[in-house]
Amino acid sequence: MPKQGHFAKSTRVKQLNNFRAKRHASGATIADDQLTDFLVVRFALTAKKRVPKVAQESTQRFLIEISGALISENGDLSKIVPARLKKVNAQVPWQFFKQIVDNWALLQKFLVKEVPAVPLTKQLLVKNQLTTAELVRVVAQLLAQKVAAISLVNQHQSSGTKQKQLAQMLMTTICPNGHLDWAKVKALLGPLPYTPDSALDQPTREWLTQLSEQ
Repeated sequence: MPKQGHFAKSTRVKQLNNFRAKRHASGATIADDQLTDFLVVRFALTAKKRVPKVAQESTQRFLIEISGALISENGDLSKIVPARLKKVNAQVPWQFFKQIVDNWALLQKFLVKEVPAVPLTKQLLVKNQLTTAELVRVVAQLLAQKVAAISLVNQHQSSGTKQKQLAQMLMTTICPNGHLDWAKVKALLGPLPYTPDSALDQPTREWLTQLSEQ
């Protein structure tokens, strides 16, 4: 499993892509640590083809992130999704969030359908789903916080109060009436340099760099 806040290494993603789900005899179960493998394979077989090709990598990697917390958080998406997005916020360009928002309804529908069907020792249900509107608010807050933090660092200011105030102001700019204005997000974050975390493996850094150029 990837460390919290770090994407799975590209080699791990490749292994999952090449993994073939075995048929399970009636009553057979899989270990908890195979949950991610099982869900990624099911996603590839059922839902991935309905995601635009340009967004498939982001969607699959976020599925891996979510899967890693499903058991520990008892399937509670209202806890898992905001926490996972917050932890990767410093690593990803804004385009990652757009792709997740655009494909959230499909990904959540997949989770709701497939997670309870995974042959774990104890059935796991998905609960406290997030509407796209709720996800948009979470993403908007993270993006506003990112812009505020970068802006104040560039101005050699680090006050937590100033950062919070600026983030609140930016929220009204990038998310008027509860709808993310991606053109404004791009205008704010596009000119800022983006460099992937050096702790990530090279293929992942290359993917994130390409994503930031879209």
